[in-house]
Amino acid sequence: MTTTLPTNPQASVLPSLSLRRLRDMVVAGDPGCICDPELFTGPADIEPEDEPAGDRAARIAVAREVCASCPVRLACLAYTLRTRPAAGVWAGFTPEEIAALVAAANRPARPRRNSALRPASAEPARIAEVA
Repeated sequence: MTTTLPTNPQASVLPSLSLRRLRDMVVAGDPGCICDPELFTGPADIEPEDEPAGDRAARIAVAREVCASCPVRLACLAYTLRTRPAAGVWAGFTPEEIAALVAAANRPARPRRNSALRPASAEPARIAEVA
């Protein structure tokens, strides 16, 4: 008897979560950004384009440190990739970085150079042993 694997094994394992469920997971998971929202969105009394570059870079660096240890960073990233916020730091990424991630994910994969397609029965290439 032969067993066939699904073409997308992760689709059968990972549940499809609504935006509301993702948001609820983030909020319920005690994210670090709730303590100091201005750290992630910028000062309330300054327009984003008016924030000094050095201050913005320092604020983003500290926000990334908080995100790095956040227990709900993965759920936050999933929410962020679907909502594509225009401002702030989300899951450690700026809106420009989020847009780049989405664009990269939407590009078709390119085959590697010098990788000829081989039939399934072909013997795998051997790597020379180093003595």
